[in-house]
Amino acid sequence: MDSSQANLSIGDVSERTGVNTVTLRAWQRRYGLLNPQRTPKGHRLYTEQDVSLIKEILSWLEKGVAVSQVKALLGKEEIAKASFSQRVPELVALKDAITRFDSKAVHRLLADLTRNYPIKTLSATVLKPLSEAFENQNSDVSKLCRDFWLTQLGNVLVHRFHNNHKVNTKKACWLVSLPGDNTCLVYVEALKLQGEGYNVTIIDGMESGLLLLSRTLSEQAVEKLVIYSDQSFSAPLRREIEGVLENRAHITELVGQCRLIHPDLIGSAAVPSTDNVGA
Repeated sequence: MDSSQANLSIGDVSERTGVNTVTLRAWQRRYGLLNPQRTPKGHRLYTEQDVSLIKEILSWLEKGVAVSQVKALLGKEEIAKASFSQRVPELVALKDAITRFDSKAVHRLLADLTRNYPIKTLSATVLKPLSEAFENQNSDVSKLCRDFWLTQLGNVLVHRFHNNHKVNTKKACWLVSLPGDNTCLVYVEALKLQGEGYNVTIIDGMESGLLLLSRTLSEQAVEKLVIYSDQSFSAPLRREIEGVLENRAHITELVGQCRLIHPDLIGSAAVPSTDNVGA
């Protein structure tokens, strides 16, 4: 295939790179990182070279380089460790806004971050470090800051999830969380799945009925079921999950700390049976 031929839609590129369409547009309009061609009707068309460029952009972001500083680094052969000045500058501003309980500033900064960075990169470079910073300080003020931060973060992630909702894709995925799991982390996983091109449906705080849900999803030709939890499974729930993992009609994945708590279940993760492919 000619790598210079522009025949990839923005949706195609989003699915191949895991970068949602909102972020791809922001990289073009705000930072000049991409320059896709246009159809006569104005639709963006990308080349294989554009896909390679996006992967290079992601490699810099994963090293902690701010998206505003990436353009100057593109094409550099030496991959140097990002200096402190290259770290996401919004992190300091965001932490300051949280400690001042400035909800408008927090919302604005988070809206920009979720627009300009892929959720996987953002989670590693900003969301997780910031959450841990408040978790590691044992004071009433820090606890209040943490609660305020998680509430604001949850609001923005839910909003971004609904804005990214893919109604036209044929790739259907259901994401299930258990009672007591962190809602913010559930929506981080949901946004990652959207980045992979899935139309995601969430059931938050599901206590039972996993096996019944799994069978129902198989009948609806849902491609993937993701079970999120940071907790240890009770004996009845574990039996249900084992039954779900035996269902080979769709992909089943366990995500969250439950993977470390129940490593023996990971090898049982179901993949679609070849008997069901194309059915």
